Amino acid sequence: MQEQQIGDLYIPRDERALRSVQRRVEAVDDIVREWSQTVMSVLPRSLPLIENEGAIISLFLAQQRRLNLELDSRNPEETFRTRLGKVVPFLGEATPDLELIRGVHRVVSARLESSIDRACAEFCESRQLPPISDPVIDWRVAMRFMAQGVHRIACQIDLKKDYASSSKRFELVLFAREAAADVVMRRRAMLSAFEKSETASC
Repeated sequence: MQEQQIGDLYIPRDERALRSVQRRVEAVDDIVREWSQTVMSVLPRSLPLIENEGAIISLFLAQQRRLNLELDSRNPEETFRTRLGKVVPFLGEATPDLELIRGVHRVVSARLESSIDRACAEFCESRQLPPISDPVIDWRVAMRFMAQGVHRIACQIDLKKDYASSSKRFELVLFAREAAADVVMRRRAMLSAFEKSETASC
């Protein structure tokens, strides 16, 4: 029996394959969330972000890390055994199941997007803001942009071993401060826009 795929939905071929997918989903989810939390822990504590924004940016970071891992898995580095396998096939490494990998990443991606949507909705609900509106979308885009830029720099650093000695840490701090300032500006514009609309309706 082979795997099935209906649209973008990956269906494992049997219960064993299903358990393998579930284990990989949990592993990838844990890896990307732990990495994003590590990144957030080395950013300056003086960043003018409120707690909700830090949590949302951490989720965007995890999503960016997941995407990076997925791209890497589609283009694995060629090893000696892989090269040998092109000449003597039975000596090569097993070909990675790309459909399984894509299925795992689709599940993790959906989880992270759901967490992001929920965190943003809770923030808006607590302030009586419509979650689907231009000012709120601008605020979300600013946080996503910050996460993308932070990821671009942070992925070049071994955060647990070489952060203190890496010259990239200065670039990371500078970018984080500039991007955080934009997030704050978008948040203030968002809150101000709805305060004005409430005043006008009175």
